[in-house]
Amino acid sequence: MAPGRFILGTIHRDNNTDEPDRLNAIFEALNQIAEGGTTIFLPLHPRASKMLKKNLDKHLFEKLSLNSRLIISQPVSFMDIIQLEKHAQMIITDSGGVQKEAYFFKKPCIILRPQTEWVELVENGAAKIANADKSKILAAYEDFSSSGKLDYPPVFGDGNAAGYICEKMIFAFQNREAKK
Repeated sequence: MAPGRFILGTIHRDNNTDEPDRLNAIFEALNQIAEGGTTIFLPLHPRASKMLKKNLDKHLFEKLSLNSRLIISQPVSFMDIIQLEKHAQMIITDSGGVQKEAYFFKKPCIILRPQTEWVELVENGAAKIANADKSKILAAYEDFSSSGKLDYPPVFGDGNAAGYICEKMIFAFQNREAKK
């Protein structure tokens, strides 16, 4: 997959995978986006994959199987998911951690939950809550696809915390050694 030319999707929450209506709405939206020409890469936990077979409408499951732009894979490592987030054009997720990582990588994010713990992302316009509502997922995708450059102000700091902490530790260690 070429950088910037795919959407990364992650779906793992049981209220999305275990409830057929929610799972079908999410995958109908993903399938429609992929049928429109956008590649979606979706690494799924084995339990989530099992729930696709169990809870998806059979016709929709067939359509997904034939859609070459909707790539469902085995789970990937943390380092791999970070690389995928970095190179995706957009992220669709029900994961709280992935929402925040999307912001750090300056990627628009569609949230497949009724609310988020990261309200700053939504307030800033970098994320949209779509829940498991097909029309809201598609509307958020269209909004992000047609919008210009989004703003990602440093609402979580300037990204230099590790360096600052190291400087303070070195300073404290040097001062302690000087006093000996």
